[in-house]
Amino acid sequence: MYKNVRLLYIGSLDGWSNSSRRYKALSKLCSVHALNTDPYLLPRYISGFQHHLNVGPGIFLLNRKIRKVVKEQPFDIIWVDNKPYLNPRTLELIKKRHSAARIINLLTDDPFGKYTNSWSLFKRTISLYDAFFVQRRVNQHELQMRGAKKAALCYRSFDPEFERPLVLTEEERKRYGASVGFVGTYEDVRASFIAYLIKNGIPVLVTGNDWPGGDYWDVIEPYYNGASVFNEEYIKALNGPDIVLHFLRHANRDEQDSRTFEIPACQRFMLAERSQVHTQLFREDEEAVFFSTKEELLEKVKHYLANPVERERIALNGYKRCFNSGYTHRERMETVLKCILEDSQ
Repeated sequence: MYKNVRLLYIGSLDGWSNSSRRYKALSKLCSVHALNTDPYLLPRYISGFQHHLNVGPGIFLLNRKIRKVVKEQPFDIIWVDNKPYLNPRTLELIKKRHSAARIINLLTDDPFGKYTNSWSLFKRTISLYDAFFVQRRVNQHELQMRGAKKAALCYRSFDPEFERPLVLTEEERKRYGASVGFVGTYEDVRASFIAYLIKNGIPVLVTGNDWPGGDYWDVIEPYYNGASVFNEEYIKALNGPDIVLHFLRHANRDEQDSRTFEIPACQRFMLAERSQVHTQLFREDEEAVFFSTKEELLEKVKHYLANPVERERIALNGYKRCFNSGYTHRERMETVLKCILEDSQ
């Protein structure tokens, strides 16, 4: 259906990233030319500077490369995957050279949240895009107030070839197996909930960055399983616990995120922070279980640890929902393509 669509993909192609998996899904749907942003933005000695100030040699060279590519061949869609580094000159050149091309940005981060200062270049170019596909309803209004032509919702998704059920070896069970586990970066709210469980007799295996020295570290340290893991080790970490906790990232004003889909896609029992979007994506107590308070979390952990048959039934239902409702990268990307092309007609 989209094989004749010529698409320029601009984003990270790092093998462990979700953006690279979205690129892979798009490549199965249409004709894609990829421009990997990593070589321009990742040199350690300038990456932080470029990211926070939106200036630097890498950003200059990236924009020059984009302009060169669009001068050399035509495209129907310019697809920017979350990166805020395209400058006005580049976007205006695209419109001049390919007036019918649609320039879109799939925003997975929150440009107006806690880390809004690192999005200065993006904010100056909002009106130059044809459409945004965002994770948060609040971003729709914020973009429209700043001149966006279109801002549509597009939630996260998963790769069934990567996020999948695994049978762990004995050694892997020793590393990742647990009654209750959490995989993710430190945040103070997460630490307070996990510490509450531990203080009430529920050990929680924690894997992720920035936990040492944070709030409640003295409580969490005996159950800390080390820094963030990637690729197959990440999937093993998700497959290890009987109950996988899922906390939303408050600094990003998240209502859902990648793990919303990755945990059930591994056919694991997901006990997630309640949000309106979460309860729309998965039927509560049938396909996933949700909590709002520490007391509710403790009560539900105790209940489902004591009822493994019920827990496994819910995990299986959540796994099926991921496929029945089109939560894969390919189906999500196909929905976005359909929306873009319908608007261009």
